[in-house]
Amino acid sequence: MRKFLVLLLALPLIAGCTSAPSATDLGSDCAGVSVFVNFSGEGQNIAKCVTFSGESELTKTILEAASVITEGTATYGDQVVCRVNNVPSADEPLEVEGNDPHFETCQDMPPAFAYWALWVKKSGSSEWEYATEGVGSLQLSAGDSVGLAFSLAGQTPTPEGK
Repeated sequence: MRKFLVLLLALPLIAGCTSAPSATDLGSDCAGVSVFVNFSGEGQNIAKCVTFSGESELTKTILEAASVITEGTATYGDQVVCRVNNVPSADEPLEVEGNDPHFETCQDMPPAFAYWALWVKKSGSSEWEYATEGVGSLQLSAGDSVGLAFSLAGQTPTPEGK
């Protein structure tokens, strides 16, 4: 019985014959998906290259491979990014001039003065565009780029900070 149980546990890995996505620091040439996170001074920016087998992969899986952990909202799930690598913190208020201190609870849509923008640059394009899907449904392919940029006080940088 034990041998059978072990075989059943390993079966999904064998059946798919795919390896888990892996990330490296972003160089000049990325054979996978380029991942950029711009924390707008609220954390250290991230630039990674995530490679995977197969034709495409979910954005959430690609981000996790790059050590980018997102949290959605209670209302919208992972279609709205509320927090990235614990930014903004649930325990510390965001203080933006002209607004009351805000504690992000991730219950509903984040405020317009402090939110995460999800960006996509498809292979062959030179322009970043706002994503039309969330991290749990957006599929990316090799050559694409994905970025998260923290918009603070009306300033929304591009993911690369350029």
